[in-house]
Amino acid sequence: MTVRKTMLAASAAALMSTPVWAIPSQASSSHANGHAPKTTPVGPPSNRPADEHGLVKGKSGAPSNHGKSHKCSPHKVAFIVSGTLVELIGFHENTDGTFSGEIKLTVKRTNHHARGEKEGTVEKTYTLTNVHVTFGLSDVNKDGKVNLEDVKAGDRVKLIGKVTKIAKKCDHTHFEAQKTIRKVVFNAAS
Repeated sequence: MTVRKTMLAASAAALMSTPVWAIPSQASSSHANGHAPKTTPVGPPSNRPADEHGLVKGKSGAPSNHGKSHKCSPHKVAFIVSGTLVELIGFHENTDGTFSGEIKLTVKRTNHHARGEKEGTVEKTYTLTNVHVTFGLSDVNKDGKVNLEDVKAGDRVKLIGKVTKIAKKCDHTHFEAQKTIRKVVFNAAS
């Protein structure tokens, strides 16, 4: 009985590890001859012209970036800055529930993509447009709701967004980083 169970388990393991195309009874009609399926792409070769290096040109006629690193073209990476609030300048709620205006804060921490924000003056002013705001505060003015009126100087602020980057080894002559803040989080002072 034990030998029977062992043999049954061994044959089941062998069947599960065998590719479908290798089992004659399970092979499709196109693979009935016992040959493995093709792994090369099917279809006509590209009719796009290649340049002198063999690179296929894109639809615009310029060489395609296929297979090249994206590091030398601007790409967005995370941008996070946190600190304490100095003041809100014209910061208001829009009709769609987002907020716009300026926030002045003392920068305390950043992620590595925003580390330049801690250099020089640590008080920075950020102009924000249509950002989402999260209020992690208590109802300071006791009006029954937590909103912009409950925010005061000294509260903790976190700005979350994206910044465009290219690699250090690439040409930076005409590149200027673009910051886009999409979210602001206010928390009570610790």
